[in-house]
Amino acid sequence: MLDAHGLSELTSTAELLATELLTNAHRHTPHEYALRVLEIGGRPRVAVRDQDWRVPPGFEEDAGPVDLDAERGRGLPLVRACSEGRGVSVPRDLGASRGGKLLWVDCGAVE
Repeated sequence: MLDAHGLSELTSTAELLATELLTNAHRHTPHEYALRVLEIGGRPRVAVRDQDWRVPPGFEEDAGPVDLDAERGRGLPLVRACSEGRGVSVPRDLGASRGGKLLWVDCGAVE
C-alpha cells in the first residue's frame, strides 16, 4: 500500500507502529478494535480505534526509563521513538458518552 504512494521506505516503521498499537488494543481492551492507515502530509499515519476511552499511560508523554529486560512495557516508548507525531481523538460515531478512542501516530524514519 505504501509503495503506491511512494512511501515504501517507511513500510517497516509503519508495520512496527501498527503492531505495537494493535498489540496494546488486544491486551488491554476486551472490545473490538480496528486498524487504519492513511497518508497525511506525505507521511503514513497509523491509527488504531477501540471502544475503551482510556489512553495508555506513556502514549503521549515519556513514562520514564525503560527496563530492557522486562517482558512488557517497551512498546509505547518504541512507538514514541519511531513516530514524528501522535495523538488521540474521539470518533463522532463512538461519542464520548459511549467511550472509545482513536490512537494515531505519524511515521518517521527509524535511524
